[in-house]
Amino acid sequence: MFTRYKKFKVIDDFISKTYQDEILKGISAHSTPWLYQPNMDYGPEDARENPRISDTVAFEQATEDKYSQWVLEILGMGNIQNHALFYALLGLTCKITDDLIPRHRGYRIRGIHQTPIPNPPLHYVPHTDCQESKNDVWSAIYYPHNSTGDTFLFEEQIDDVNMSQRRSHKWEPIDRVSPKQGRLILFPARQYHCGSPPTRDRRMLINFNFSMPVDTYVDQIRQSMPQMMNGDPR
Repeated sequence: MFTRYKKFKVIDDFISKTYQDEILKGISAHSTPWLYQPNMDYGPEDARENPRISDTVAFEQATEDKYSQWVLEILGMGNIQNHALFYALLGLTCKITDDLIPRHRGYRIRGIHQTPIPNPPLHYVPHTDCQESKNDVWSAIYYPHNSTGDTFLFEEQIDDVNMSQRRSHKWEPIDRVSPKQGRLILFPARQYHCGSPPTRDRRMLINFNFSMPVDTYVDQIRQSMPQMMNGDPR
């Protein structure tokens, strides 16, 4: 039986103020390659990384009820995609594993950048960061700056609500956390969660996913797409 959180694990000032400022400068730089994502939930890149969710991706791309954002791909399924930011975040990544989830390894890091939208919902459609409940996978979110747009946690896990039912399920949040510079939150990747639109300016965060070295979650996905072993086909 895996952990089911009732609240996010929240740690403020997880890293030094100097390190916080350097991370913020790095992801805010004009040269940082943010990519526009028409649908924040399960885009084409997710199907490339995990062919097992191709049907879900196809459904998500077809629906008109979707929200856009910008993403910054840093580490994908163990493959470094932005070397400068990967190594800039290495100290933070190691501190998460050393202090909070020993013996785990990071396999995905991505930045998220969202802006205000008209007629905003209370929160976006909840999702999980793991498509199989048998795996010991964790998620962490680091907030590089103060902003609006809370992150919500739900009691349901991947086995409780099928991904195709996410839009019709009645969601009741059990916790919410506001973005604050230097704040880190941790939770099981199989547990449903989501963000919400900022009411002003922008909302940026860095999402980390970790698994156990003995956990074959990442290896199973890689085996289903051997071309990734020779480099990212994108």
